[in-house]
Amino acid sequence: MAWLRVAALEEVRDKEILPLTVDGQRIALYWLDGEVFAIGDVCTHQVAILSDGFVEDGCIECPLHQGRFCVRTGKAQGAPVTEDLPTFLTKVEDGAVFVDPDLPAAVTADAGLESEAPESVESAPDNRCMVIVGAGQAGGRAAEAARKAGYAGKLVLIGDEPTAPYERPPLSKGILTGEASEKDLLLFSPEELNRLALDFRPGLTVRDIDRDARQLTLGDGTVLGYDGLLLATGARPRRLEIDGGDLKGVLYLRSHADAQVLKQALGAAQAVAIVGGGFIGLEVASTAASSGKRVTVLERDARLVSRILPAEISEELAGRARAAGVDIRTGVDVAGFDGSNGTVSAVKLASGETVVADLVIVGIGAIANVDLARDAGLSVDGGIVVDATGRTSDPVIFAAGDVANYPHAPNGGPMRLESWQNAQDQAAAAGRSLVGAETRYEGVPWFWSDQFGLNIQILGIPDPHGAVRRRGGAEEGPAAWFQMNPDNTLRAVFAFSDAAAIREGRNLMSRGDTVPEDMFEPRQSDSRPEGCIGKAVTPATAPVPYIWPEGGLNRIPDWVYTSDEIYQREVERIFHGRSWNYVALEAEIPEPGQFVRSFVGPTPVVVVRGEDGAVNVFENRCAHRAAEFCREQRGKVTEFVCPYHQWTYDLEGNLSGVPFRRGVGGKGGMAKDFDPTQHGIRKLNVTTRRGVVFASFHDDMESIEEYMGPEILTDFDATFDGRKLTILGYYRNTVPGNWKLYHENLKDPYHATLLHTFLVTFGLLVAGNKSAMIADATGRHGTMASAKSDGKTVDSAAKSEMRAYRDGMVLNEPKFMDFIPEFDSPWSVTMQTIWPNLIVQREMNTLGVRQIVPKGPNEFVMNWTMFGYEGDDEEMTRHRLRQGNLMGPAGFLGLEDNEAMKFVQDGMLRGNDGEHLVALDPETPTGTSDTLISESAIRGMYAYWRKEMGL
Repeated sequence: MAWLRVAALEEVRDKEILPLTVDGQRIALYWLDGEVFAIGDVCTHQVAILSDGFVEDGCIECPLHQGRFCVRTGKAQGAPVTEDLPTFLTKVEDGAVFVDPDLPAAVTADAGLESEAPESVESAPDNRCMVIVGAGQAGGRAAEAARKAGYAGKLVLIGDEPTAPYERPPLSKGILTGEASEKDLLLFSPEELNRLALDFRPGLTVRDIDRDARQLTLGDGTVLGYDGLLLATGARPRRLEIDGGDLKGVLYLRSHADAQVLKQALGAAQAVAIVGGGFIGLEVASTAASSGKRVTVLERDARLVSRILPAEISEELAGRARAAGVDIRTGVDVAGFDGSNGTVSAVKLASGETVVADLVIVGIGAIANVDLARDAGLSVDGGIVVDATGRTSDPVIFAAGDVANYPHAPNGGPMRLESWQNAQDQAAAAGRSLVGAETRYEGVPWFWSDQFGLNIQILGIPDPHGAVRRRGGAEEGPAAWFQMNPDNTLRAVFAFSDAAAIREGRNLMSRGDTVPEDMFEPRQSDSRPEGCIGKAVTPATAPVPYIWPEGGLNRIPDWVYTSDEIYQREVERIFHGRSWNYVALEAEIPEPGQFVRSFVGPTPVVVVRGEDGAVNVFENRCAHRAAEFCREQRGKVTEFVCPYHQWTYDLEGNLSGVPFRRGVGGKGGMAKDFDPTQHGIRKLNVTTRRGVVFASFHDDMESIEEYMGPEILTDFDATFDGRKLTILGYYRNTVPGNWKLYHENLKDPYHATLLHTFLVTFGLLVAGNKSAMIADATGRHGTMASAKSDGKTVDSAAKSEMRAYRDGMVLNEPKFMDFIPEFDSPWSVTMQTIWPNLIVQREMNTLGVRQIVPKGPNEFVMNWTMFGYEGDDEEMTRHRLRQGNLMGPAGFLGLEDNEAMKFVQDGMLRGNDGEHLVALDPETPTGTSDTLISESAIRGMYAYWRKEMGL
């Protein structure tokens, strides 16, 4: 147990909610009924900071999608959240609050909460067979609800997709941008899915239903009997049957497979046309526009989202889309598509106009998949007609989700809703009813969409032709609109980034109260701009946001380098995000069982050669009590044994041994259902390029070749040219500066001509040499390149500018500076920065890789691995080592760079919050420059960094 003092009790009592970062984890302290509770501060539904929300009835409500968690227990209180928050032990001593970040808080029986034990279904015998057709979100939640209701019989889940149940909202957003992976979509973890004990049959369709025999015929010919049946068959995209509709590049979005195809197409596209101005189309338009694509939205109706939004709100949404660079065209009919070589090239409008597009996404609504139900003789009216419990016209058949057409109390129904909430809550009610725990669903409909920097939420069933009253000022800020019934009760709420309006509306609707006039008065809110982060504040205090200064990329604020909050966000979004991190050279682990300790950002990992010859990378953290089990820097093993409790792992990171797992004498040990396969170490995604090993916490990474890009691969492959590597040795040094300063240093050829006497005097990198600062298309990677001169041809004007130049300075042994040509490259010196943690050093004939390991915002460690090639003779090896000593961490260059970075960090830490200037070479705003007197590559790096950080 490691108690950490985190706050004064008085501060927690005064603020009631206190967000903190403790041991790298975001937590929040709550003062509730005279006690302090500590729970996670990041919503488990979608990433949002909970401490920015509201506390009511002992629960914290997320400001983004209104999920609620119990402050005492961290338990999710229902849709849209299903995963609990972590809790942490707290204690109060001598007026201070202490937290143990490694141990969960105990939840006592008198926590003041009603029991969450599910209602049992005593009448349901275990020999019944319940079948759910459709393994999307509705089908998955219905199955979960059936189990929670106490049903223990056979439960079959049939899905026509090859994947486990997943949520669809990220398909038009995070999946396309790469911020979400398939794993992030899944409704259940493998462990949760296993606990549901389903007979899960993915990749199967159902041909027909024999209601009399209570049997299904599956697509593979199998006949399956049922005692109860639930149809969650969802919907399919409405197709546009026009000329050219079958051209390559005309796409629809419904499934994860659709999203993967669209993601690839979007990466290559330049001009994107969206046919349909509904929410799905607009979400894709937002994603495409944020990726720099030219986007046109074509809507047949006179305004966007016309079947849901009143005119005033629709027009404001259109204005926000146009402000994001999207061309919105309403009242247009699409007549067909033109193509070239079988691929779409333009959209033809009925007016005779054409819209150039090399990618078209059609989003014109969805059709409920009712064929199976209709053929079985069930009542169908646009969807499968059900009652409030989800029961169809057949008493043992239920329907849920997008396909269900059900009566809705507030507005009369029946109706079919396509929303996350409906697939969640109505499906859960139907799942309980299926197994005998009859449950009526009468929830207030709620919908959300994230687009153009807005979190749009709609509560209730709106009248798109009805009047609304607006609350909110400037068009670019948060806003809310309220729509009333004739009796002045609330019918619907529309909110643009105004979660408080949804909360107020839900409270009014639940009570049936009329709408008070003060509802329309402007509300105090946290006015932090979109994309900035900072501590949550009360309306009475000024926010302290992280806002990039005016002037674009020419000025960089100090907090980029000194803020712990920014650093934690870097770990999450960069090192643990969509990046390939260098971890080792394959030459270090040539044989099975050979390993090295390494890092991904600050996170320790182990790189090991498996028995099958594959390279495996996994966290250096025991699944039992989090100890770093691998303590040696490198070696050879047949297994890894944690020194603390001797848990053992194989070379793939799988748990292979637990001492006294069965206890002693029938007492103690693990539970009977303990499954070692569910308790291995977290494994990373691994790739290699010519003997260099990279790893990523992100499952869905592009290839390392795509990641580097052709500009960087050219010089990378010149160094790693296919010759087998041999390890010459290692260095390690600590630098008291921010880790990004090292990237800047090697994207800053300007400093090299001024600071380093060695480089300029001996002609390695000097103004006037043939040289370049090369950046990839994203700006994240770079190559500083130069062709060596003899150092004697520097003109007098350049010498006068370069104070580091020393006429007459020579080495006692001149051959140390010999450059022996051996590379397919015009450069004698290349220093490559591969984002985020690798430096590839090729300085004349000395070769090495350097790994950046951040230790916080103000310090990083540099791990150097020097290498040569197997074909080197003894003299070449000595030559590489001699040059390596000159240019290593204690050589002429390393000492100067390290000290300069320390001076920069000291200046920022000891001065007032300020900015510094990065403005050289204004003719090259960002990226590659053919002059050494440039800072364009630094600006390019920060353009990329800001995008990844959301700043």
